Amino acid sequence: MAENRTPAVVEENLKKALVEMLVLALLYEREYHAPELTQALTDRSGGAVNISFPYAVLYRMIEQGYILELPKRKAPDGRRRQYYAISDAGRQYFRESWAIYKAFTAGVDRLVDAACPEVRQEEGKA
Repeated sequence: MAENRTPAVVEENLKKALVEMLVLALLYEREYHAPELTQALTDRSGGAVNISFPYAVLYRMIEQGYILELPKRKAPDGRRRQYYAISDAGRQYFRESWAIYKAFTAGVDRLVDAACPEVRQEEGKA
């Protein structure tokens, strides 16, 4: 039997596909510690993106060479925190991923605009 595809499943799959790119986007701007990064993802996406356990993503990206683990230092809250930064390879990976994302979403928009114009009209009313 086929898996039941609900909008929640689609949303979860999109988040999984995009979270690495979004983490790199934030690290492109500056260094973060994990709890701060999690909060920034939620805040700056208007609540659309959240991850409850960022370490799996961070460690995977460290292993891939996209993120650097910096020496621990004192955070603004006074606690010693592990900070993370984007590597040169991470910057390149982000730029390439962003270009792919933009081309893909533009193609999706073109297809939906042509095939389902009433959906776009409804979108404009919302």
